[in-house]
Amino acid sequence: MEGIPSIFSLSAVAALLAAVGFFVVQRVVKPVDMETHQGFLDAMLSIVGTLVSILLGLLVAAALEDYEALEISVDKEAAGVAHVFRITAGLPEGTRDRIQNICVTYCEQVIDDDWPIMEKGEIPSRSFFTLNKLVNEAAVFEPKSEGQNNLHAELLSAVSDIVDYRRDRMLVLHSNRQQNLMPVLLMCSIIVLVFAYLYTRKGTIFHGVLISLVAIALGANLSLVYVLTNPFKADWKIQPRGFIWNKRALEQVRSRPELMKLYHLKPDGPGSASRTSEPAHSGKK
Repeated sequence: MEGIPSIFSLSAVAALLAAVGFFVVQRVVKPVDMETHQGFLDAMLSIVGTLVSILLGLLVAAALEDYEALEISVDKEAAGVAHVFRITAGLPEGTRDRIQNICVTYCEQVIDDDWPIMEKGEIPSRSFFTLNKLVNEAAVFEPKSEGQNNLHAELLSAVSDIVDYRRDRMLVLHSNRQQNLMPVLLMCSIIVLVFAYLYTRKGTIFHGVLISLVAIALGANLSLVYVLTNPFKADWKIQPRGFIWNKRALEQVRSRPELMKLYHLKPDGPGSASRTSEPAHSGKK
C-alpha cells in the first residue's frame, strides 16, 4: 500500500470514530451516577479489559508466528530451486539442460506471475505446470551409476520440498482466518469502548482524549492482525526475495565463462531470452 501505512490509517480512523461516539453519547445518554455504580463499573471494565487484552495478545502472537513461518517457507522454496539447479551438474546433458531451464523458468514465473496474482487473492497456475514438469523430470530419470543414483535421491528430496513449500503459499490464499477473527475482535473492541463511555461526565474533553487513545491502541492491534493475516497484499507483504536472488545469481554466472563451464551452461541455455515457456495462465486452479 502506498502512502500512509494501514496501521496508522486504521488507528486514526478508530480514534476518530471513538471520539465521535463519545460526544454523541454525552449528548444523548444520561450520565451514570458514578457514586453509586463506579465500583461495579470498575470491576466489570477490569474483567472485560483483561479478557480483550489477552485475546488480542494471543491472536497477534499467533498471526506473527504464522507470518514468519510463511516467510521462511518462501525463502526455503527458492533455496530448494537453487539447490536443484546446482546438483544437476552431475546429471546427463539432456536431463541437466531441461531441469536447469525449468528451474530458471520457475523463478521467473514466481516473480512475474505468482506474486501479482496472489496479491489479488487468486491462485497462480502457470508456475504450477512448470513445477509439474520439474517433478516429472526428476521422477522419470533413470540413474546409470552409483553417483547418479545418489544425485537422483537428492534431486527427488529437493523437488519434494519445493512442492511442499509452494503448497504452503497456496494454502494461505484459502485461509478464512481473517473473516473469522475480525468480527470477534471488532465486537470485543466495541464492548471495551462502551464500558469507557459509561464513565462519561458532561464537558469532559479529557475523557474523550483518553477514549481516543484507547481506540488507537485497539485499532493498532486490529490493524496488526489484518496485516499479518494478509501476507501477500498488505503493507508487510512477503516478497519473493529468494527467487530474485536466484535470478541475479544466474545473471552473474552467465557473465563469467568459468562459472558457466562449472555449471555446464551454454550461451543459449538457462536464462536466455530464446528459452520457450508455457502460455500464460492465471486464475484459480
